[in-house]
Amino acid sequence: KVYNQLCEACHGKYGRGDGPVSSDLQAKLPDFTNPNLLAGRTNEQIADYLMGKAHTPMVVAQTLKRPALLDAIAYIRTLSTPGKHVSVAAGKDIYNTFCWVCHGRDGRGDGPAAAHLPGNKPRNFTSAKFVIKGREKEVAHTITVGAAESIHGSQYMLAWGTRLTPQQIQDVLAYIETFKKSKP
Repeated sequence: KVYNQLCEACHGKYGRGDGPVSSDLQAKLPDFTNPNLLAGRTNEQIADYLMGKAHTPMVVAQTLKRPALLDAIAYIRTLSTPGKHVSVAAGKDIYNTFCWVCHGRDGRGDGPAAAHLPGNKPRNFTSAKFVIKGREKEVAHTITVGAAESIHGSQYMLAWGTRLTPQQIQDVLAYIETFKKSKP
């Protein structure tokens, strides 16, 4: 709640430092999706740093009660994925905008459009047969150029490389990987 009310305008919805106010600032804002950014520092250490920097854009941190600031820092930590420079939250939003209609809300390949597609059904991301780990470039390539130009050849899997940036495609991959983790 604190992040959304006070931090998002500068740091952006996904913490990439690209909020609507960021272009008006002289300082380049940090990218919180970078897992190395906060590594090795406790929330307390980060709060101490932010509260001790007078006359900076982070003066807002000095106006917060410490528990609220610590809550915001804890939330910021959720914006990164260990070992990857991606945003699962951004991937979820992209998936829920473009992908779910075929692949389904839960990634099972059972979206409302799936029943009307002849031949191969949309990929079931929860299936044990579907693996991303070790195949990230291959799966990203399929999303980028479409399946007809890639591996399995379905003409119904569109080429998203003209609509999504490479970073957005990586974000979607990170979100798709969560379907395996949430499977009972």
